[in-house]
Amino acid sequence: MKNILIPVDFSNYSLSAAKTAVAIAKKSGSNLHLLHIADIPVGWSKQPVTQMQNYPQLESRLVEAEMRLEKFSKLPIFKDHRPAIHVEGGVPFEQINIFARRDKITLIVMGVHGAGDSDLKFIGSTAQRVIRTAPCPVLGVKRSFNFGNIKKILFASDFEENVSTPVSIVKNLAEDFAANIDLAYINTPGHFVDDVTTETRMKQFIISQKRVKFHTVIQNSPEKEQGILDCAKRRNADLIAMVTHLRKQKPSYLVSVTESVIFHSKLPVLSFVIDEARHLIK
Repeated sequence: MKNILIPVDFSNYSLSAAKTAVAIAKKSGSNLHLLHIADIPVGWSKQPVTQMQNYPQLESRLVEAEMRLEKFSKLPIFKDHRPAIHVEGGVPFEQINIFARRDKITLIVMGVHGAGDSDLKFIGSTAQRVIRTAPCPVLGVKRSFNFGNIKKILFASDFEENVSTPVSIVKNLAEDFAANIDLAYINTPGHFVDDVTTETRMKQFIISQKRVKFHTVIQNSPEKEQGILDCAKRRNADLIAMVTHLRKQKPSYLVSVTESVIFHSKLPVLSFVIDEARHLIK
């Protein structure tokens, strides 16, 4: 995770995400990037000054956004990890993904709404769309989350597809924090698999090395989402990792398991997008 992107809207959600990203950067030596999407046309920040002067209201918005982001970047949390700052215009989730591809971002850390946030019924639309379409892993962080040291990561999957790359990325993160990994399968009535088959599936993804210990866990539950949350609590996990499938064309009201877990979990959730061909999005 050499390049971490933090989308910033200057809310407490952004601040929690920034604190989390800094903590990861301290362990991994990552570069930090702050990105704010301002209410200006796409590519406006790249226009010549003479062109901007013809539209003083838009120029003013850009200058104000740059000043606010510069001030944000000088918060005490960044004293040892001075981030690069970027202001773009356009649709937020589109610009976040464009930036992530263009600048070879390896992790997006962003704030997400949760079940305890007033009368909000689901995570914000920008976060939902980024989670569904991002070209790299996305770590969703709640507004009130206080990032400490990660000691255990719960990686939940049905292990019926190739999750070697996500497991490898989680392993690298676990190495940075000297954490252990639980590979978890949630057995539900509608998708029941016997223990021997499940253990066999999980063990093929265990990476043998000394610094990180892998454990396999099977949790019985009426529903997959609740099973993941219960398993994370029972195993004292500090972070949940999951695979979500490409849902670009799906309406927002069709909520995925990953999105539901992000909404209800108090823990940060690291999601990986896999397309219909079952390959990790690059």
